[in-house]
Amino acid sequence: MRKKLHKKVFKALIEGRKFQEIRDMFNYYNMVDLALMVEDCSLDQVLMLFKILKREISAEMFTYLSYTKQEELINAFTSLEIKGMLENLYSDDIVDFLEELPSNLVKKILQSATEDQRSEINLLLSYPEDSAGYMMTTDFVELKLSDTVKRAIARIKTQGKVAETISNCYIVNENRTLVGSIRLREILFADEDEMISEIMDTDVISVVTSDDREEVANVFKKYDFSVLPVVNDEKKLIGIITADDIIDVLLEETTEDIQKIAAIIPMEGSYTETNILEMAKSRVSWLIILMVSATFTGLIIQGYEQTLTLIPALAASMPMIMSTAGNAGSQSSIMVIRGISVDNMSIKDFWLVIWKELKIGLVIGLVLFVVNVLRLMIFTPEVGLTTDLVISTTVFITILMANITGGLLPLIALIFKQDPAAMASPLITTIVDALALIVYFRLAMYFLSI
Repeated sequence: MRKKLHKKVFKALIEGRKFQEIRDMFNYYNMVDLALMVEDCSLDQVLMLFKILKREISAEMFTYLSYTKQEELINAFTSLEIKGMLENLYSDDIVDFLEELPSNLVKKILQSATEDQRSEINLLLSYPEDSAGYMMTTDFVELKLSDTVKRAIARIKTQGKVAETISNCYIVNENRTLVGSIRLREILFADEDEMISEIMDTDVISVVTSDDREEVANVFKKYDFSVLPVVNDEKKLIGIITADDIIDVLLEETTEDIQKIAAIIPMEGSYTETNILEMAKSRVSWLIILMVSATFTGLIIQGYEQTLTLIPALAASMPMIMSTAGNAGSQSSIMVIRGISVDNMSIKDFWLVIWKELKIGLVIGLVLFVVNVLRLMIFTPEVGLTTDLVISTTVFITILMANITGGLLPLIALIFKQDPAAMASPLITTIVDALALIVYFRLAMYFLSI
């Protein structure tokens, strides 16, 4: 059983400059865990690690460090050290940290890169940030249609030294058009003289460089791939995308959706790294909009002031009705937004959503109706049964309206080509609150003879 990695032991080895033991540790423990330890080291200590470790190990460690630590290191590295590190990094990893660096450090890196590296980096940077082309790596194994298995194995041995993965190989014709794919295990178990064209899979699923990264993520989820080829508009093989890149995309997209649902303008960077002004700016816009839109709720209440004066008990239930309706609408909205993201729901599911949310609303509404009548009878017996029924009926009706409104708003956002999470979630509470109050006061005026 592997011994646990202790921060004190790690720090003691570095401070004691126990070079051989440090090298052994980096050969023994997982690089992700080690990178977390390195984060707490001083710049001089990290620079020492880069000097004593093998280049391929220090380059891998670099990819797991925070952008802040990466920036510090690039600032301190010599041109020769940058060049050595770039030789052991995959092109997509290089682009990942380049996009976070200031322009002067990007220039420093590009000046230290070889001509081939600069070409690859500039190619990837030329694609839109949310595209498949930007995510891909150009380090992959490419086989020829005319190869035998023996020749293919020789190519894998040559190209595999710098390829990000060799588990899947892709076959191109003389024009570099993608025509097939094959797994390494299929090559290893085939006869040496057999042609690759005879054993390859011709039904190749690929994405185009211009495809949005969410579309790419959906392809990975649908087909359960670990790697996916990327082609240009002419179907020529350009690069590959691996599963680890998609995990990062899914994490970013999920974070972005959560921020939008919470009425926050999406921002890059973690909670701890983002400064106060950026956070405030990302939150204040929607808060202003929601505060102003709440004017409509206030106007409705003002319009029924006489009703509230005659029966003060009605005012006590207003927060509960508005809160319940808003929460119900948010629940429906989040489920439909998730359905759009995962199940590819669209505006064609309009009536399905209405029918489903109506049935859900009936079940939930009836349960809340009964619970609320009992609650009012126990805690406010002085109010009277008629008023209890008016309040509980309002809850029932507003649950129905909130469910349908919350379910339809994300679909309506698709019609206007807006992000469902960004448009629907912040507006639901305001819309549902207004509808709930109108129903509440109209029922009170009718049944209580006001």
